[in-house]
Amino acid sequence: MDIDNHYSGQMDEDALLAQLRERYPRGPTVYQLAPIDQLHIGGIKASEKLLLQLQEIQPKKILEVGSGVGGLMRLISTHIQEKDASVEITGIDITHRFNTLNSSISQLFKKDSAIRVATCDAQQLPFADNSFDCIIFQHSLLNIPNTEHCLQECRRVLDSNGNLLLHEVLQGPHPEQMRYPVPWARAAEQSHLITLTELTNLLTSSGFTLDHTDHWSEEALAWRKRQANKETNPENRSTDRIPPISPTQILGDDFNKMAPNLIANLSSGSIEVWQLSCRLRTA
Repeated sequence: MDIDNHYSGQMDEDALLAQLRERYPRGPTVYQLAPIDQLHIGGIKASEKLLLQLQEIQPKKILEVGSGVGGLMRLISTHIQEKDASVEITGIDITHRFNTLNSSISQLFKKDSAIRVATCDAQQLPFADNSFDCIIFQHSLLNIPNTEHCLQECRRVLDSNGNLLLHEVLQGPHPEQMRYPVPWARAAEQSHLITLTELTNLLTSSGFTLDHTDHWSEEALAWRKRQANKETNPENRSTDRIPPISPTQILGDDFNKMAPNLIANLSSGSIEVWQLSCRLRTA
């Protein structure tokens, strides 16, 4: 299975959009959308940590690589773009159906949304040099075969004061204990995890200075365990006429295997979760 089918092969966009319209006739909030919008480890709380970094550096032209169905973009739109209309947000994803769904959900979320999306490969960005002053990765490198080429493209499209923010799953000290499926891959050939050392070396060789690292694995594991309790506790099951949205509507029934595998992989040290802040190195 290729990566496009992994992410979109189980989706029913029309049914999902109809459900959102019926459940949230005035438009959903970022928190109501979180079960399908925030599929990365850590959920919306992890996205809010990236948001704090953005509020500190105050970029004007933001690119999200691997934007999925657009959860981080809508969070940025709500907290930054609404206060400063000059901020531009562009998202790219290799899965075209994600981009189409992203645009459709954004229209429900906010009719005058200024979010832009494009279908492309992050290893060959369709933008001119110096097009952005901030690039964000949130669980995106793990699906990109050539990390070095991707980072070199990032350097090309960033301006001289550009920042690079990453919230990524990396290979831990015990990769031999890795279990599949996981949300980004149903099998090993779809997963392209590298170690923190490999990533930091590639960042340096690609012209970036690493300002800050945050090892987030323990917090990520605690979050996933809390989510598992919510998902399996009978008391949390909705009796509403309109069912709540769920990650299975994006990733299919395999999500019921992916979620416990994340706990096992974090617990065994086969994966780690890191947040990194970088900037272009000046001459």
